[in-house]
Amino acid sequence: MKKFFLSTVLLLFVFSLSAQDLKSYQAGTNESLEDVASRFQVDITTLKRLNPNVKNIRDVSGELLVVPSQPNFELNPRIQLIAYEVSPKETLYSISKSYNLKVKDLRKYNPFLNERELDYNDVIRIPTYELKDKDLDINQSIKNSEFSTLMHLVLPKETKYGISKKYGLTIKELEDLNSGINEKEIQPGQFLKIKRPVDTTSTSRIPKNQNYAFLKIDSKNSIESISENYDVTEQQLIQSNPSLKFEGISEGLVLKIPQAEEIDYSKYEAFTLEDKLKYFDTKKIAVMLPLNLERTEIDTITTKSLIKNSGLLRISLDFYEGIQMAIDSAQAKGITVNLDVYDTRNDPYHVNQLLNENFKNYQAVVGPLLDPSLKVVANYLERDSVPVISPLVNPNFEFENLFNTLPKDEEMQEVLITYLQKIHTDENLVILSDSISKPVQRKYTYTFPDINIASQEGSNGYLKKSDLRPHLDSLGTNWFILEAQNIGIAESTVSFLKSFQRDGFDIRLFTSKRGAFYDDEISNYYLSDLKFTFPSISKTQLITGDQKHNNSFLEKHGVYPNKYVIRGYDVMMDLLLRLSYAKTLQASTEIKGFTEYAENKFSYRKKEFTKGYENDAIYLLQYQKGLEIKSLNLVDFLTLDAN
Repeated sequence: MKKFFLSTVLLLFVFSLSAQDLKSYQAGTNESLEDVASRFQVDITTLKRLNPNVKNIRDVSGELLVVPSQPNFELNPRIQLIAYEVSPKETLYSISKSYNLKVKDLRKYNPFLNERELDYNDVIRIPTYELKDKDLDINQSIKNSEFSTLMHLVLPKETKYGISKKYGLTIKELEDLNSGINEKEIQPGQFLKIKRPVDTTSTSRIPKNQNYAFLKIDSKNSIESISENYDVTEQQLIQSNPSLKFEGISEGLVLKIPQAEEIDYSKYEAFTLEDKLKYFDTKKIAVMLPLNLERTEIDTITTKSLIKNSGLLRISLDFYEGIQMAIDSAQAKGITVNLDVYDTRNDPYHVNQLLNENFKNYQAVVGPLLDPSLKVVANYLERDSVPVISPLVNPNFEFENLFNTLPKDEEMQEVLITYLQKIHTDENLVILSDSISKPVQRKYTYTFPDINIASQEGSNGYLKKSDLRPHLDSLGTNWFILEAQNIGIAESTVSFLKSFQRDGFDIRLFTSKRGAFYDDEISNYYLSDLKFTFPSISKTQLITGDQKHNNSFLEKHGVYPNKYVIRGYDVMMDLLLRLSYAKTLQASTEIKGFTEYAENKFSYRKKEFTKGYENDAIYLLQYQKGLEIKSLNLVDFLTLDAN
């Protein structure tokens, strides 16, 4: 059965609909649309408009419906929902560009797209609007889009001849692109697919990082005057406004005029706080960790056994050790700290009992470590704007006061894809993913349509060397992207690629998610030879024993500090320095650039469409010959388009 979703199209006006206004509902056995309307307290007419796919309103058993989240929901009367069948290889991004949408809108207004990726057999609902102003050309931005494949919304009194002319097509070409319209007239509100002819004679190209000025044409404007006043060529104007080629200039037309863009790369450069400190009041900080002190006190005889057997407790103690090291370092810089430590017992109910009015006096709360307790604390302190810092996990909830210290997987994927996109020329791209990473694979296939997709052949579940060979180029350079969390697939792939390399193949290896098994199960010599490149939240792999400068920890414990000790040190050191640089942690996020410490860096940014703050500071690491690992400078490849 086809699955139906809700999306929205933004024309020249915006219909405001909250992401919480609609949700999905799977109808029960023998349930009618009227039963569903009664259940959700919505009139049946609105429910039918929300679900145009429903054929039999008397029996909607098992159908996936879109319903209001709250009673008495009203749908804008100017909206008419139509269904759109998703074709193979289409993505949210390609559909959004075709309909002049943003991906965030598709996800925001579609409850299912937040849970999984788009499938080629889906049908999405796209709202069209009743047009009141006959002169309103809502296709202006579509006509001037630089995408070759577009969707045109038919306006009142438009004809196939007129639309064809707008885009430089013949009527026959328009009909071939839109099956069925050769047999009937087009209707207002209908979407037509447009595939604009590609100009292969143009030698110049609009840069990807292009800024635009917008000009509404009046009777005094001409192509010549615009070119002279804005210092652009006619060819650049046509490239930015393809409709000019077919329709020419006319009064009321809005032109995009390319401007030289000054790209700010400061966010990718280090910002040092130590020499800019201004606030030396005593910092009042709370730390909430699952120490299980109550259990330890009751059973003191087995305390060592408890610590040894409790992985979470060991992590907590290591993290706390790093916090203490940071406080010692801060005090050497003149920063005093009043630290209160709370034992969460890894119990959200106990955490709720700990919270009281005194917590609003803290300048920040570090922890709890895990989602359930973290959510309780962030929710309680949100109204008082007390920053709550998540040091070790990426929670699946949002609060205005929540600071996520770990970059999200999506950000890591974006960094690697951008890197590949910037430096790719004629290399042969190959991707292999396991079932968990298929959504990630779709991002690569959209960005690189010609990428070769390798897969396991047969049903035995084992990857064979012969599965990879057809996709590799023996004469050129191969860039192999491995997106797999399955240790067996990853280990076999790296081994086979190294074998191909011995046979004379030129191969480099990439991944957006370097799992822990790369340290334990995969040869670093192989990774070094394959010039393995990956994004990372820390530069742990860069640090050798001789470089670990925490001698105090070594003297106290006889071993070098592990990643949790360093994480505790870096998170707390960054917090204390930021609170000494700005009055609040929120204010410190205005700095341009990232802060960096022993192994981690931080660049908090306010989320644009959701709540809270995210750390988008990411390392891009690359294995070199001789087992060395290099941190690539992001600015080096981000500026490639600007040259």
